[in-house]
Amino acid sequence: MKKQFLTLMTIGLMTINAIAQETYLYVVINYTPTSMSFGDNNKAIKDFKKGYWGLQAGASFQMGVTDYFSVVPELYFVMKGTRLENDNPLTGQETRIRFNTLDLPVLARLHLCDLYLNAGPVVSYNLGGRVKTEANETMPGGKTKMDFGSGPDAYSRWDAGVQFGLGYEFQLKKARLLLDLRYHYGMVDMGNGTDIYNRYFNMNILLSKKWKTNPLSSQEKRHGNLGRNR
Repeated sequence: MKKQFLTLMTIGLMTINAIAQETYLYVVINYTPTSMSFGDNNKAIKDFKKGYWGLQAGASFQMGVTDYFSVVPELYFVMKGTRLENDNPLTGQETRIRFNTLDLPVLARLHLCDLYLNAGPVVSYNLGGRVKTEANETMPGGKTKMDFGSGPDAYSRWDAGVQFGLGYEFQLKKARLLLDLRYHYGMVDMGNGTDIYNRYFNMNILLSKKWKTNPLSSQEKRHGNLGRNR
């Protein structure tokens, strides 16, 4: 009986390890919503704030560890920001604030059949940005290129925070499609003391291609060592 139990355990572990070897590269090109929070110092802006839709493009690399757990590093270019309606307390006119950003999340992913849960830190680097205002009865419109630095009129070049959410995997004949819902909680004041944070929900649609090897699979490492020892 003991031998049978050990045999079943061995088969079970081999099955999990085989499933864990499945690693996928997901490609994403989306038009996704983002927004910003203006904190307690700018509560009056809340009623004038709208979402900003921008391009998101990049890749997500899901590396299976076990049947139920993966590590997922990602790299995206994202146009993120917010819109303010006319007569808002900050600028007094219709305004679009946009950051051109590189996002690098590293997520822990828990798999529950075709459903999964995500959570992990994210670091962002702002390549550039602009503030665009529309003319109204009292003020002219225009575009202003963002300055980055530590000054009072500059924006922060770096951002950091956490991302968490859930997703669903659709199994196709030769690929997989992910619908990923996520919240981005920025922790860095982008306005250097003015309480402006990147905080938003976004939705991603990712198309996958299966990777030939899994860098986190112990079986793959054993095969590689055997190959080097031959």
